Amino acid sequence: MTQQRVNDFSHFELNCSNMKKSLGYFSDVLGMTLVSIQWADPAKNAVRAFMRMNDRATISFLSTLRTPIDIKMGVTHSKNAADNTRAGTLQHTAFNVDSIEELLALRDRIRAKGVHCLGPMDHGFCHSIYFAGPDDIALEISTTTTDDMAKWIVPSVVDYIGLTNDELERLKA
Repeated sequence: MTQQRVNDFSHFELNCSNMKKSLGYFSDVLGMTLVSIQWADPAKNAVRAFMRMNDRATISFLSTLRTPIDIKMGVTHSKNAADNTRAGTLQHTAFNVDSIEELLALRDRIRAKGVHCLGPMDHGFCHSIYFAGPDDIALEISTTTTDDMAKWIVPSVVDYIGLTNDELERLKA
């Protein structure tokens, strides 16, 4: 029988006002390593990077060109994985499953509970489903579909945020 529960923490995403500064902080201060840097949408007005926390969990950072949002409790949090939020706020929480079959089983279970669920969406390196939790917190369940981590670092995004080759290699190390 296919497991119908999440089994681990996958990642959480923070909006940030300065991608280069955030990556440097989490690398230098917390010892995380860069595993992904890419355009976050087809319009190329947002970039996303992932840093490894351990073998199964990462932290994700999102930086957009949209107008900054002042902190306002109850307003600045995201209601779904596509909403714009203020730098430093939690964008969404993602949980992990080990296979597409488990992802689909959980999607069916969530829908059976009367919760609207989008997906799965194919992001090239993972498949994800999205739904809202209590208090409209944006939630995701994903499963990684490739071991080729080189696909996760997009040179045009590296250039866009102003990382030199030396800085990129240091972040990856």
